[in-house]
Amino acid sequence: MSSKRYVKTAAGHAEIQSRSQALPRPVRNLLLVINDSQPGAFWLQQIRGLVDADLASLLEAGLIAEAQGAGAAARPVRKPDGSSADSADTVPSEFRPEGDETAQLQQDVLQAIGDASYSALYDTLTAQAKGQLGLVKGYRFALEVERAAGPTELQTLARRFAQGLRDDHGMAAVRQFLDALRAAG
Repeated sequence: MSSKRYVKTAAGHAEIQSRSQALPRPVRNLLLVINDSQPGAFWLQQIRGLVDADLASLLEAGLIAEAQGAGAAARPVRKPDGSSADSADTVPSEFRPEGDETAQLQQDVLQAIGDASYSALYDTLTAQAKGQLGLVKGYRFALEVERAAGPTELQTLARRFAQGLRDDHGMAAVRQFLDALRAAG
């Protein structure tokens, strides 16, 4: 079980906010940090006093779920004519064709970043950083946002942030970022 990768469910995110279940502190900490970037065993080792049964209890409670496609190899990049791309003919990962819905969401995010005002980008990135990246990474990212010299640098940071969300947390986190960006603008 602990070699599998897990993601928080909607119920898991709600539990983090509401604290309605009486989870022991180490189990709550596990719920806070777990994502599909590492196998469950990795997360169990990061927090003292946890065992496989704690991971299983979060799974049974519906607060986490097994990540779909975890550990799967990256899909080959295809040219518009359907042939495989050479290694010299690479496409940035944010533009790789995956599915109509995913591609549309990525386009929407890039469009929203381009259309957003400086203050909307600044406010959204600052607010989202801690919640999406965690305390330490979020603080570091917020410092990068503070140091951004202008709108162009802030847009670059926003694109990097969206790509990081996609890679680390999946498209649901990207959707959440897009919604927050649209609400701020």
